Amino acid sequence: GEATITLAGLSSSAIDEMLQVSLYPGWSLTSHVFKTEIPEDQLELAADNQAAIDEEIQLNRQTFLLREALLFAYEEELEMIRANRKVNGEELLLVDDLRDHANFWRERLKELSYLMLELRMEMETITATLEELQSKRQYWDKNNLPVEGQWILRFSGPPNSRNDVRISYMVPDAGWSAVYEVEVSPAGNIKMKLYASAFQSTGLDWEGVPLVFVVGDLMQSISPPVFEKKELNLAGGDAVTFSAQDAGTVIDEKTGRENPRHERMLVANAAGRSVFCPANLSKIYGDGSHERIFINEFDLTGDLSYLIFPEYACEAFQFVNTEEWTDSELVSGQVQVVASGTYQSDYYMQLPKPGETLRIPLGQDFRVRANRKRVLDHCTSKVFRGARVTSETFEITIENQHNQNVSIVVKDALPVSANSDILVEVIELGGAEFDATSGQLEWHLDLGPNEGRTLSFEYVITHPKRRLLLGL
Repeated sequence: GEATITLAGLSSSAIDEMLQVSLYPGWSLTSHVFKTEIPEDQLELAADNQAAIDEEIQLNRQTFLLREALLFAYEEELEMIRANRKVNGEELLLVDDLRDHANFWRERLKELSYLMLELRMEMETITATLEELQSKRQYWDKNNLPVEGQWILRFSGPPNSRNDVRISYMVPDAGWSAVYEVEVSPAGNIKMKLYASAFQSTGLDWEGVPLVFVVGDLMQSISPPVFEKKELNLAGGDAVTFSAQDAGTVIDEKTGRENPRHERMLVANAAGRSVFCPANLSKIYGDGSHERIFINEFDLTGDLSYLIFPEYACEAFQFVNTEEWTDSELVSGQVQVVASGTYQSDYYMQLPKPGETLRIPLGQDFRVRANRKRVLDHCTSKVFRGARVTSETFEITIENQHNQNVSIVVKDALPVSANSDILVEVIELGGAEFDATSGQLEWHLDLGPNEGRTLSFEYVITHPKRRLLLGL
């Protein structure tokens, strides 16, 4: 037999090409059409409201015309009184009669003025009411009514058979981003909770709808993709390790603004799609507001470490490092960090490559400190054979004020010559690893409880004496 099904009440932004229909054996989909229509109940409601508004508009217009006619009569009477208020010279009036005549004119003029003022005020109110009614009527105009999507599906199958059909479709005006709550213990243990910050602006509320959150390219055709050549290139600058400044911009769930890093995350995970299925049903309003939906939670084992830049800050930046993240299904997203029961901040977590360490910044720790100073006794500047020779020595003191061992990475830098006339010579590195290209110095320290360490480095700069040295 044949069957035609019309599915109404759907989002008007459904994508026709992304329809999926699950059929029983023997059944086939012969045709499908997607269209947008105004729901019949909305049309009936709009017609009823417009009829009631039209009736109210007619009553107000009639009242306005009556008040307008009465105002015209008062204006005519006022003009007549003003035209006859003079007394001719041949008329003889007693003083009392003249006084009574003047009192009558005065009282009647005052009465007419008040009556006309009341009428004008009432007419202004009626005019405002008419404008408001016209606005309400426009709201219920057919062109302003919300539309719904409708699928018209035609099936053919065995005669006298009855089976269920499962239909899936996609809308573009919905999405989600990953949001984490991360709590780090003093020992470095990590408890992560993953949420989906979901939104949809279809105009229809999704209540009690089973949700599946997917990372990857959902819009891809059923045809295989076209093979493209993979070309490698180098970006400007050198690769750097993750720092607090690499955390990125916080995603604002209220505004729903997309973060460029989130787009990169979707592309990066397109090859291996991730699918998340929340255990509980939720309600997502159709006005575009974000709803946070719990997905799962997991524990990771981590180690605390510190990174300090003595030239810029005296307090170390604390991190928790873990290599277990690859065993958990994580995606890049916004992270709210709580350390030792204190909310630290939000940052955007960009996942490292598989096999690399995930580093979660915890903010600065005032109990791991550094002090950097020039050793003036060892700093000199002199002229030798037409060149100025400048010697610089710096001393860095690191203190661990914790009652436990800490691992610290100390970073500093030597100046790098950008001119062949400038020569930078390394005299002493104090045990640091040195990158001659970037000039970066790096010490890896393990300090015991309340232990301190002093580091130093020295370099000499030679340049033409008649040239001003910039950047030192």
